[in-house]
Amino acid sequence: MRFLARLLKLIVGLLMLAAVFFSFAAYRGDRGDIEEEISIDRPAPAVFRWLTSEELLRRWIMAAVKVETGNSAAAGATSGRTMRIEEMVANQPVVLDLQIIQVVPNQMIEWHVRSASVDGCQGKAIVKLMAEDGYTQVSFSSHMEFISLTDQFFEPAFTYATRRKLHEDLLRLKLMMEAEPAVQPDVRSRPTKP
Repeated sequence: MRFLARLLKLIVGLLMLAAVFFSFAAYRGDRGDIEEEISIDRPAPAVFRWLTSEELLRRWIMAAVKVETGNSAAAGATSGRTMRIEEMVANQPVVLDLQIIQVVPNQMIEWHVRSASVDGCQGKAIVKLMAEDGYTQVSFSSHMEFISLTDQFFEPAFTYATRRKLHEDLLRLKLMMEAEPAVQPDVRSRPTKP
């Protein structure tokens, strides 16, 4: 009986400690912020294409269940283009709706990000590309606001898991891009026969 009482006290103590930790972590200064950088041995136009092509996004975003693009503005407009990404983050399904706010071709993309659930999160994400000597420095930053009290409480764990997944995704992008030849062959021209 004493063993069960001690075990119960230990469990209650650990739960209280976790609650205090998550409470303090939820009010830290950088809550909801994610920043990652990576250098890719390819020119900025090639990297930009991998960030904007629906087919290529599916290849380098790990655990992507679905990637769909659409257009909420007039046809051909750069801003207003939408994207829905369904993926797994820390073995949990996450559905994000992204709307392009601003695009500077081969230099920057800014999105408004919202979770598909009503009381989830929303914020902005920016990817900047800085080219130098054939390399491209990819800089990703985002800030998300969590709406529901439950999401605010678990924000530290969610932000950590998302940061970790983004880091793995960017490494995968780098490896996939650098594994391909630097110059794609022109498929329109055929070698002449002797």
